[in-house]
Amino acid sequence: MSSIQTRPASLATSSAASVVLHGGFVVAGIVTTLIGPLLPILIGRWSLTDQRAGLFFTAQFCGSMAGVASLRWLIKQGYRHALVSGFCLIAAGVAGLNLGSYVGSLAAAAVFGCGLGQVLSATNLWVAEVAKTRRVAALSILNLMWGLGAIASSPLVMLAQRRGATAWLLYAIAVGALFTALILAGMNFEPGPKEEELSGPARSKNISTRSTVSLATLFFLYVGSENSVAGWVASLTKRTNPDSGDLWALTPMFFWGGLLAGRALVPLVPLRRRERTLLASGLMLAAAGICLLLEARAFERVAICVTAAGLGLAGIYPILVAWLVKAFGERSRRIGAIMFALAGMGGATMPWLVGLMSTRMGSLRAGLIVPLAGCAAMFTLIATMLEPIFRGASKPEQ
Repeated sequence: MSSIQTRPASLATSSAASVVLHGGFVVAGIVTTLIGPLLPILIGRWSLTDQRAGLFFTAQFCGSMAGVASLRWLIKQGYRHALVSGFCLIAAGVAGLNLGSYVGSLAAAAVFGCGLGQVLSATNLWVAEVAKTRRVAALSILNLMWGLGAIASSPLVMLAQRRGATAWLLYAIAVGALFTALILAGMNFEPGPKEEELSGPARSKNISTRSTVSLATLFFLYVGSENSVAGWVASLTKRTNPDSGDLWALTPMFFWGGLLAGRALVPLVPLRRRERTLLASGLMLAAAGICLLLEARAFERVAICVTAAGLGLAGIYPILVAWLVKAFGERSRRIGAIMFALAGMGGATMPWLVGLMSTRMGSLRAGLIVPLAGCAAMFTLIATMLEPIFRGASKPEQ
């Protein structure tokens, strides 16, 4: 590895890179949820069946898995390589959605999915390494920026469609991603050595195989449960409340709004030695929201239920990433690729299971038992992780 890659960045450079990455995470949030509001336009463009239209989600997921798989090699070269590569792929893929062929647009979705796999994973790891003190708070703020983008995605597409400017919107998003890549390419923002690396092997924080598997499963279940609720709530509302007009399309926004509000509140919570308490209480709130959602029919009640679910899930992902870095230190760059790949797999598998159960049982409400079971399983797994860093007995790194 070259001296440029191993030389830690100055505080000023790291701060500037942090600002750029937080802005880039807004773009990443828009792109992550972009296919959903764009899908009716894509269906109309080529008169697609739902089955063929659903391949856009599959393409994005497969691309994301490829991006995460490449992360281990890219981060060896430095975070800059991974992030510049990721934002360039996002720019190329989003612009490619304007291609005139169905197959070309599918390929474009895979390309920006690959970029998202690199950007989302690498940025979370970088922030977790740089934030040596209030780690969970820093990760919550980062993912708060992602939530802003996720919420903005649908209104942006709606406004662009009304003005006949969907293509220009895609190009504008691509330019934003490319501009982020160009700025990052001129920076050196590699984290310096962490305290545990300087103090030698005596400070090793290896965890048991059982807890490692539990942590990996938590990544899988969290992203799967989040995508299951956000991905199916609009369909549930449309089927159970046909008199709501087109308001059903707004229900995912309430989920992301709850998630956004929760991540804004996490940095204000006194987290010292209480990360497990926050996880447990959040899971209970999310489970309660999903349970009530199974009986909700009026649009207002659905909105309240999904907001509660989003609020409950808000703090989980930042804490899981913080635990990953605390448990594995420098090795988190390698092991993180596996964890984030499992998270992506959960995001693709569990929503599909919701649809499978809905088809078999003849009720989408029955399908939503899948994310409810996911919350219950996460609650159980957290209780089995007994190492001090998970109990909150180690040096606080909120």
